[in-house]
Amino acid sequence: MSLPPGIPVPIGAIERELGRLWEQSGQGKTRASLINLAIYSEKQDSLAVNSDVIRKIAGEHAMRSLIIQADPAAAGSHAEAWINMHCYLRGTHGGEVCSEQISFQLSGKAARSLQSVVFSHLDSDLPLVLWWQSDFRSPVNGKLWRWVDRLLFDSSEWKSPGEQFDLIKRIADLTEARTILCDLNWARSLPLRKTLAGVFDTPATLEELCSIRILQIDYAPGSRITALLLVGWLADRLGWNCSSPGANPIFENARGGTVEVTLRETNGASINALHVESTKGLFTVRRDSESDLYAVTTKGINGASSIPETNTVVRAPKEETSELLLSELARGSRHPLYRRAVQAITDLV
Repeated sequence: MSLPPGIPVPIGAIERELGRLWEQSGQGKTRASLINLAIYSEKQDSLAVNSDVIRKIAGEHAMRSLIIQADPAAAGSHAEAWINMHCYLRGTHGGEVCSEQISFQLSGKAARSLQSVVFSHLDSDLPLVLWWQSDFRSPVNGKLWRWVDRLLFDSSEWKSPGEQFDLIKRIADLTEARTILCDLNWARSLPLRKTLAGVFDTPATLEELCSIRILQIDYAPGSRITALLLVGWLADRLGWNCSSPGANPIFENARGGTVEVTLRETNGASINALHVESTKGLFTVRRDSESDLYAVTTKGINGASSIPETNTVVRAPKEETSELLLSELARGSRHPLYRRAVQAITDLV
């Protein structure tokens, strides 16, 4: 049985009880908040799971967190709330910096009035980051999304990615690009994208980008969308157009040549191997499931001597959710290539 996410309080007395909690916390504690982070989930026991995530990141990023476990399909209307603080030592004088957490369990009508719950408990006019851990639904509710500064989600968890990508586009259009889309699945692929870009960072390998003819990606169960986002990124950057959709699609490159893409489900890291073959070279990036390194190899083929044979390793960060979340919270910029990568794989999802 999971522990309660804090001190139970009446819904209408949350701010008053937070003030009382601060009064009882003693000296040497400083309240800190840079953002509002709201996390919405419809999974059972998500309060405990997300409370643990907040505990892990609060020491690195001060915030007011609103954690919501909802059951909108339930009959009637029911709401419960808890408050908590996460405090961490700062400096050498023994002082503590604390972030507030408000947790809600909502069902029925209360869960369907989400914007009222969120907006009434935001900390001042600080930016609102909403981490949506459930499927998006149609019709899109503009009353909620127009107030969100950064919308976090994880496309690897979607059962119907085509429908969900379409709803994400509607949300972005509805908010007139005010809301920044942050797909944790896109963030998950960033180290690999950087590593692959580094492979083609020399004059000898750079010219091979235009003559890629085979791309093979080995991905773990549940990570096909991660692999497709990599395909979309390459297609957008290199001017490929999908000429034959399917489980293993075929693209036409900017010179009219053919690029054969093979996606294989294998055990290991989310993306455990990536093979690129061009006219003159073979380029591979591998990662074992328990390794924190990418093994990178390059070599010339078909008698090409301009591409030297190399074997290097590149550090690969852990794919923990808390680390991905911290990385996204630290960003102040957009993800300009994300929607373009999604557009490139529209026929594949």
